[in-house]
Parts: sequence; C-alpha cells; structure tokens
Amino acid sequence: MQVLKKQMKQRQFHNTYLFYGEEIFLLQTYLKNMKMRILSDGDVTMNYDVYEEEFDGDQFLNAVQTMPFLNTYRLIVVKQSKLFQPGKKNKTDKLVEGLKSIPESTIVIFVEDAVDKRNKLYKLIKNNGYITVFNPLGEKDLIQYIARELHKDNKRIEQQTARYLIQTVGNDLNIINNEVQKLVQYCLKETIITKKAVDMVCTPSLENRIFELVGCMGQKKRDRAIKLYHDLIISKEPPIRILIMLVRQFRLILQASLLRSRGLNVALIAKEMKAAPFVVKECLKQGGAFNTKQLKEALTDCLDTDYKIKTGRLDGKIGVEVLIIKYS
Repeated sequence: MQVLKKQMKQRQFHNTYLFYGEEIFLLQTYLKNMKMRILSDGDVTMNYDVYEEEFDGDQFLNAVQTMPFLNTYRLIVVKQSKLFQPGKKNKTDKLVEGLKSIPESTIVIFVEDAVDKRNKLYKLIKNNGYITVFNPLGEKDLIQYIARELHKDNKRIEQQTARYLIQTVGNDLNIINNEVQKLVQYCLKETIITKKAVDMVCTPSLENRIFELVGCMGQKKRDRAIKLYHDLIISKEPPIRILIMLVRQFRLILQASLLRSRGLNVALIAKEMKAAPFVVKECLKQGGAFNTKQLKEALTDCLDTDYKIKTGRLDGKIGVEVLIIKYS
C-alpha cells in the first residue's frame, strides 16, 4: 500500500488496477483517495464512469478509448464484475485485448471480492498494472491506525489502551473508525483517550461479549453469565447466533489449549490459528477453567442443542440458557 500512497502523492499512475480483499473499509478509503487524486485538476462528472456487476463489454471498451475532458486523466471503476472468477474466458478475452491498447490518459480500477489468479485479466493487470490485496489489519497496524486517526483531532492514546479498544469493539476497521469518532466527541476537553472513556462510549462487539460470557462460565459465575446472556437477548441477538458464537469460542479454546500442550508459544499459536495474539491469550486463560474432556462435551452439547432448536424440538432461548447454566 506504500506504493499506492507514493503514486497518489506523485500523481503517477498505472493504467489498470485491481483492488480486492476482505478489508472493505480500507479498500473503499483507498478507492476514494485514488479518485480524488486522479480527477483533481478537472471536471469529475465528465471524466468518471462506474460499472457495477454485469456490464456491456463493448460500451466499457468505448469508454476506455474516450479521451478526458479538460483533465489529465479519465477514471473508470468496475465493481463486482466477477470477470476474475473461473469460467469467464469468453468475456475476458476481448477485454484483455482491448486493455492492451489503453490510452495513457485512461485509468481503470477493478474492485472485486475474490479473484482467480489464473485468470487472463488478472495476469494482464499483474504484468502491466498494479494489484492490491486488502487483508484485515493485524493488531500492530490497527494500533497505529487508531493513533493516526486520533492524532488528526489532537488526541493521544497509549498502546495498551488502543489494544483494549480493539479487544472491546473487534478488529473490523469500519467499526473501529466509528468508535474512534465517538471517543473524539466524548473527550472534547481531554487530550489523552483513557480506558475509562472506552468503557463509557464504545459498544462491545458480540465476540467480546461472548468472550466475557464464556469466561464467567469457566469461573462458575453463573448469575453473571445468565445476566450477560439476557443482555444479549434484550439487545435482539438471536439465541441461535449466540449458540454459534459459543461453539466458535469453545473451539478456539480447545484449539489453543491443544497447541499449547504441544509446546507452542502465543505467537506461534496465533499464526497457526490465524488469530490475533490477544485472542489467543484470552483463549488460553479461559482454557485454564476447562479440561479437554469438558470442552469436547460442551461442543457436543452445543451441536445437539443446535439440532434440537432447528428441528423445533427445543425453544432456542431456553435451550441456550440451559447450556450456560450447565457449564457455569
């Protein structure tokens, strides 16, 4: 992404780009910034076309060959065309040929959810353009992002507090951005963002609340566990979704515990599980309250409860509550 930043700063662009990946907020941010830089010296409306999903290939290629109007560049954005997926050979061959003779003044950005790297269009952009994969940011990058965003409003946050914010709201960048803005508004008269401020204004993610719920179950804090469950129900979380998250959490705890038993440290376990280190630490901490047999039994009970709920043999709200009572 540093290359993209350099290109935008210098306004020296490739003719074709491909943006894809799971981190949609970051992708949209870069797409917006690219548009601003590419069309910064002329009429935006006359030099900007957007094609979404299915589109006319001939019309697109005609637009590609059109010269910009009172501007250095013309920008064409193609969203979710599915041209980069298997089985699109007939549709992509003509586009590949057309894009081989793209004018220097035309810039095309393809935005996709997923791609097939064997695709001809993918290979063309790889060889002649620029491809950026927007993967979810790791904890270190998220902490840096939070610090940068707060700095824009003359706010500071300690690394430990930024990590606590991520643990509270999750690692979705769009959600983090919204929560950061809430913190800025709440702390108008303060310079430093504190853990107390995070607790006051930030909305805990479902994952965070499930972490706490399972933690209370392991510590045999039954009353607290039931209260947390009822709070989730009051906030309109469906019992079946809560059950799915419980299954996920028990699986994570079991996986982390088994990997630790093989002598792996937190960093290696996080890499193996493809999870953030703080998630692994919490799983290992919660794993101390359950043995392997209990975790496997809990997973079996969860799956059995799921089956009974889906077949109408058990009320969802009651079924999940009975599970929580049993294991707390």
